[in-house]
Amino acid sequence: MKTKFSPRTIFVIDLLIINACFLGTFIHYHGPTSIPIKAVFVSVFVAFAWYVIALSSNIATLNLDSDLFTILRNTLIGYSVLSVGMIFVVAAFGNFQANNKLILWSLLFATFLSSSFRFFCLISMKYLLKNAFQKSVLLIGGDRVAETVMNKILSSPGSGYRLHGVLADYYHETLPRKYYLGKSERFSEVVNSARIDEVIIALPLRREEQIRSMVEKCENEGIRVRIVPDVLRFMRNRLVMDRIGNIPLIGIRTIPPDQLRNKILKSGFDIVFSLTVLVILSPLYLILALLIKLTSPGPVLFRQERVGANNAKFVIYKFRTMTVQDKKESDTIWTTANDSRVTKIGKFMRKNSLDELPQFWNVLIANMSVVGPRPERARFVEQFKNEIFNYKVRHLVKSGITGLAQVNGFRGDTSIASRVECDIEYVENWSLWLDLKIIWLTLFGNKTHKNAY
Repeated sequence: MKTKFSPRTIFVIDLLIINACFLGTFIHYHGPTSIPIKAVFVSVFVAFAWYVIALSSNIATLNLDSDLFTILRNTLIGYSVLSVGMIFVVAAFGNFQANNKLILWSLLFATFLSSSFRFFCLISMKYLLKNAFQKSVLLIGGDRVAETVMNKILSSPGSGYRLHGVLADYYHETLPRKYYLGKSERFSEVVNSARIDEVIIALPLRREEQIRSMVEKCENEGIRVRIVPDVLRFMRNRLVMDRIGNIPLIGIRTIPPDQLRNKILKSGFDIVFSLTVLVILSPLYLILALLIKLTSPGPVLFRQERVGANNAKFVIYKFRTMTVQDKKESDTIWTTANDSRVTKIGKFMRKNSLDELPQFWNVLIANMSVVGPRPERARFVEQFKNEIFNYKVRHLVKSGITGLAQVNGFRGDTSIASRVECDIEYVENWSLWLDLKIIWLTLFGNKTHKNAY
């Protein structure tokens, strides 16, 4: 039995629920009359908006790891965003005041029904796996990998697996005696004396011959067999399965921005957001440029080479906030509090992060992203990668103007290790919602400007 629902199925059911709620509410207020053409356009907008919401969040994800609170939170956030979008569209192209009850009541009912549908599916799935569809499993192996599998099965009664026992050539004290059935040579005896639905082979890869032999025995007995890859010691968070043709590939770290749909989503957001900022704030750009020119000699923009995604070097643009320096000095000296090189207008701009505004051009030309780990100078990259474990993991995604580390106060002369922890957390857990949250905290958070100097 599957332990997760298809996101496509959940997406389609959500659309049916939303449209059914709109239709029911429309009939309640207007009676069974013909539906106006504007309502059809709104329905098309809802389908598109819900598709974007589903792509950029976990609202269409439902599996055994889901919990009721997370489901409710994701559903409420999704419908809240949809509500804002609908109100904006109806207000811009129609009359919201005349249709406010139709829209708000429809979305309220849809939120309740979508949440109830998810709750019912999750509770039913867990009940059936725990009671009606449990598989009796025989585990082969007694090493670290087998121990990990055994502990996971025993601690997850709702996973759909019930441990019958363990066959291992070498007994280890971590194996509970009541589950240890002897050496692997007892395989035929065990499977013929009890009902075994599935065999899980958790042996080290160096024991290839034994793995092959056990697979053949399972096939001969007509028992389903699964193999746990001996790569757990290399895992960083979650394994990622991919393939080249029919050759399976196992990734040791989940990097959501690597997925094609997420690349398209993040790139599209970056282009729209950066272009909007550049157009709307263009008067501010001119004012800041004029202030820089009037208060200190030198160019308006500061250009410096930084290291970005996949270790590619690019030129970053900032408003100049310091006196003109020798390139060697600017590339090798870390900025500190009360730095004498910072100009008066520069201090104000750095405190409010206004010096970063030209980097929206870097975003527009695809050197950077709006949100991501901050790019660093090559000299410091080489230094930090030798001092901090996994430092270069932050270079697996595009650098950003702001990031999770910055909104947590790790900027300026603060802990690089803590900064890297935040960056890796961002890399492994990216979503469009997380980007929006970081942008919000950048503008209104209490910690963002704490160490800006």
